[in-house]
Amino acid sequence: TTDISQIDQWQGGDIVIFSNHIGMVSDQRNDRGIPYVIHHNDPFQSAYEQDILEKRHDIVGHYRISP
Repeated sequence: TTDISQIDQWQGGDIVIFSNHIGMVSDQRNDRGIPYVIHHNDPFQSAYEQDILEKRHDIVGHYRISP
């Protein structure tokens, strides 16, 4: 799913694809249960693990690699 309101479907280690880059879902979550994303968007980014899923509207894919 790309719907972040289905928070039980987002787990640490999942891959999230944005329109212009890729990130990995963190095991850390904000107060609402939305996971952080580990990514590198630009050279001026202050942290690589960020609370950005609710702020982005360009999620084009969400994947999980099964064992």
